[in-house]
Amino acid sequence: MSTDDKDLLALREFRGALDAPPEGVLVKGRYRLAGGEYRPPARRRQWLLATAGAAAALAVVVGAAVAVKEAGGPAGDGGQAPAGRPATSGAPTTGAPTNGKPADIPVAIGTRAPLNAKVSGDGGATHAKAVAAMDRLADAGASAQPMPVPAGQVLYVKTYNLTAGEQAYIHELWMDPVTMVTLRVRRTDGTQTMDAPSTQAEIDQAAATPAGMYRPTAQFLAGLPTDPGRLLTYWRQWAQTEYPGRPADSMIWKDAFELIDYSEPFWTPQQRAAIYKALAKMPDVKATTAKIDNRPYDLVCMDREPNGGGTVDCWLFDSATGRHAGSAWPSKNLALNPGNVGLIDYGTQPRPAPAVRPSNPPKPSGSVRTK
Repeated sequence: MSTDDKDLLALREFRGALDAPPEGVLVKGRYRLAGGEYRPPARRRQWLLATAGAAAALAVVVGAAVAVKEAGGPAGDGGQAPAGRPATSGAPTTGAPTNGKPADIPVAIGTRAPLNAKVSGDGGATHAKAVAAMDRLADAGASAQPMPVPAGQVLYVKTYNLTAGEQAYIHELWMDPVTMVTLRVRRTDGTQTMDAPSTQAEIDQAAATPAGMYRPTAQFLAGLPTDPGRLLTYWRQWAQTEYPGRPADSMIWKDAFELIDYSEPFWTPQQRAAIYKALAKMPDVKATTAKIDNRPYDLVCMDREPNGGGTVDCWLFDSATGRHAGSAWPSKNLALNPGNVGLIDYGTQPRPAPAVRPSNPPKPSGSVRTK
């Protein structure tokens, strides 16, 4: 099978999976379209596009140069410091040039830790530690107020690991702070970059869907129960409806990654406390502590496949500020390294222009023509 035929097959599988995507299929399809090796993502929906038309228009740039710096420095976040961290000084890092001009928004490692930072975990994760950690983190974050977004700006979320070269990972997302609709997604793996801006029609279509775990608007967050026990009951009822026959707590943990990653900057202290403590009430949640670049973090995990292989789904929280700081996908022993942690930076950026695509996109090269 030729490379073009493989690309067409991957595109067909990807478009078909949009109707009822099995876990991991969408990301796997994108990796195949990029001609890259598939590695399991840290979470399922980061790369979900609004429509099948967006899949056909996915821009793949192979061999793009990704500018990174060993030290911290501004991370292309409009001068905004990451949640809970002071702003840094220095010239911004520019991204890969396009037609001799700098990229519109820089792609760079963020400011939480340098490349190949020393990463260590303390082990001994238990459920009791998870309960204690979430109580302590809620108290530490009691003074954190919702992040303001200036007029004309949008929420910018960047997740990245701490390695360079082929193992480097950067995931960027631009989101409308009111509708919580994704406007653009860009992902860089090593030297491969995939860029997917949404069209206005796709943005409008997504905004018309009910708010919820996948589109956590301020109104949705305000309607959540503030009592942790009631919130967990609400989540379990939601999971049983959304995923009938599946373990409710496991499904909540999986989909709460999106809720936390994209709405945490807008939480009130009361919402943060309720969400943290509700998650800690799940009996399979365990926690321990870790250090990244000598900064203390809480590692809160659930092993969603306790009898199988694979990795464990974990969150990282900044122990000093109580704020969400990223995620990790270590092996069963919860050992951390620069490649299996994904730190997260929040900031604001100018609103990206919607994509403009033809209603009938051209067929990919190598497709079979009919007579």
